[in-house]
Amino acid sequence: MYSKISQEQEVILKKLLNQKNAISFARIVLLAASVYFLYLMLYRKQEVFGWVALVFIVLFILVVTVYLKLQSKVAYHKTLKQINTNELAFLSGTYQFTDGLAYQNPQHAFSYDLDLFGSHSIFQFINRTGTFLGEEALAESLQQIPTADYILQKQEAIKELAPNLTFRQHFQTLSHLADTAKEDDLAIKKWSESSIQTPPKSNQILAIAFPVLLFLSVLGWIFNLHAVFPKLVFLFFTLNLIAMGSFSRFIMKEIGKSDKISNALMQYSKMLQAFENQSFQSKHLQLLQNQLKFKQNTAFEIVTQLANHFEKLNTIANLFVFIAFNGLFQYHFWVYKKLQNWKNNHQKQLWEYMKILGEVEALNSLANFAYNNSDYQYPNISSDQIAFENLGHPLIPKDKRVRNSIDFHKKRFVILTGSNMSGKSTFLRTIGINLVLSYCGAPIDAQQASVYPLPLWVSMRLTDSLSDSESFFFAEVKRLKQIVTEAEKQPIFVLLDEILKGTNSNDKQSGTIGVIEKLHQMNVLGMIATHDLEVCETTNKYPETMENKCFEVEIIANELHFDYLLKNGICQNKNATFIMKKMEII
Repeated sequence: MYSKISQEQEVILKKLLNQKNAISFARIVLLAASVYFLYLMLYRKQEVFGWVALVFIVLFILVVTVYLKLQSKVAYHKTLKQINTNELAFLSGTYQFTDGLAYQNPQHAFSYDLDLFGSHSIFQFINRTGTFLGEEALAESLQQIPTADYILQKQEAIKELAPNLTFRQHFQTLSHLADTAKEDDLAIKKWSESSIQTPPKSNQILAIAFPVLLFLSVLGWIFNLHAVFPKLVFLFFTLNLIAMGSFSRFIMKEIGKSDKISNALMQYSKMLQAFENQSFQSKHLQLLQNQLKFKQNTAFEIVTQLANHFEKLNTIANLFVFIAFNGLFQYHFWVYKKLQNWKNNHQKQLWEYMKILGEVEALNSLANFAYNNSDYQYPNISSDQIAFENLGHPLIPKDKRVRNSIDFHKKRFVILTGSNMSGKSTFLRTIGINLVLSYCGAPIDAQQASVYPLPLWVSMRLTDSLSDSESFFFAEVKRLKQIVTEAEKQPIFVLLDEILKGTNSNDKQSGTIGVIEKLHQMNVLGMIATHDLEVCETTNKYPETMENKCFEVEIIANELHFDYLLKNGICQNKNATFIMKKMEII
C-alpha cells in the first residue's frame, strides 16, 4: 500500500509542478504587462493605458493567490509522498525517525533500563509524530501505568485507527507541515497562560473619533463644502497614524510572546478540522472529539479565528499596510481588540486543544505500529494474570527473532540463569517492552497474552555517577531501595538483571537472596537474572510461587551454539572460560 500511495503522489506532484511552473510564468508576464502599460500611460498621457494596467494588476493578484494555493498543495503532497517513502524504508530495515533521546531519564522506574528512548529504541520504532506536542504525548504514553479500563479504551481506539490509512496519513501530513519545535509549542502555551494588556480607554476613544472625523472630512472634500476639508483629511489621516504608532507597543508585546504562532496555529486548526470531521465508533476517540466542542463553536473555528488574528497583527510590520489601513481607521487597534475578546473567551481552552492534538498524534503512531505489524495480537486485559505465549522482541529482525512463553500467574517470581550471551538480558527486555506496549494499548508480538497494569520497576543498566561521587554499588542499592519502598505501597512487577554487581561474590550472593526473599514476602511479581547458581536454591523454600528458568548453550565442534529457547530448571553449562581461551586471552 505504501508503494502504491507513493506512486500516486508522484503523479499528482508532477501535475501540480507543471501547473505551478505555468502559473509562475504567468505571474512574470502579467507583472511585466502591468509595468509596460503604466509606462505607456505616463509616456503617452493616455488614461486608457492606465485602465489596462489596472486590469493586469488585478489579474496578477489573482494569479499570485492561485500560485500560493498551489504551493501549499505541492508542500502537502510532497510531505505525504515522503511519509510513504519513509515507511517503505522502515519496512526494509532503515529508519531515521526522531529517537526521543531528550526523554531519556535514568531516574525513571523502567524507561532508561529498557532503552525506550535513543537510537534504535522502541520510541524511534513507533514514533510518527510531526510536532513536539505529539512527540511528548507519545513519550508520556510509553512511561505511564494506566488503569485497565483506560488500556481497553486505547486498544479500541488503535484498532479503529490502524486500518484507516487515509485519515491517519492526512493527519500525519498536516502535523509535519506544522513544523513546530519545542520552543514554538511552549511559546503557544506561554501565550495562552499570559494575561493580555488592556489598553487605556483613551486609545479606544481616539480609535473611534479620528476615523469618524476623517470620514466626515472626506465627505466635505468630495462635496466641496469648504477649502479646509482637504487639509483636515490630511490632518486626521496623520493623527490616526500617530495614535497607532503610540498603540503599537501593545501589539508588539503580544506578537513577541509567540514567534511563528500564526503558521503553527493555522496548521493546528487544520489538524483539528480533520479530527473533528472524522466519524469514530471507539469511546476514547469520541471522548476526545467531545472535548473539542465549546458552546456553539468547534475547536477548529476557535483556533482558526486566533490564527487569523495573529496573521493580521503580523501585518503591522508591512509599511504599506500600516500606513494605508491605520491611516484610514486604525486597523490594527481593532484587530487587537478582537484578539483581546478571543483571549477573554477561549484562553483556557487553547492549550487543552493542543494537548488533545498531541494525544491523537500519539495514538496515530501506535496505530501505524499496529498496521505495520498486523500479525501482532492485542493482549487480554486481566485482573490478576501476566502471561505471554510465544513472545518476541519487536526490535529484533523477524528472521532472527526467537519467541518464548512465560506465565507469572501460578509461579509469580522467576529466577533466570544462563551463560554469557545466552539471551537473559534480551528476554528481560522482551518482557518489559511488551508490557510497556500493552499498557499503551498497542498489539504485541505474541501468540496470545494476558496482562494487568502493575507498576513496572526495572534494574538493568545502572552506571557510576561521577558528578554525584556515587559508586556503581551505591547506585544499585538506591534503585533496590526504591523498588522495595514502592513494593511496600502496592503490588509491582520487577525485572532485575544481575544485581549487586558492584560488590564481592559472597556479598553479592547473600544480598541477592535477601532481595529475592524480601520481594517475595511483599507478593512482588517478576524475574531476576543471575549467574549465581546457589541463588536458585531459593526456589526450594517457595516451590508453589517461585521457579527456575534458564537459557542453555552448547559447544559443538569447538563452537558455541545458542538456541535462545527458555527452558525449565537451572543452567548447567558455562562458557566464559571457553570464550577467553578461544580468543587467546588465557
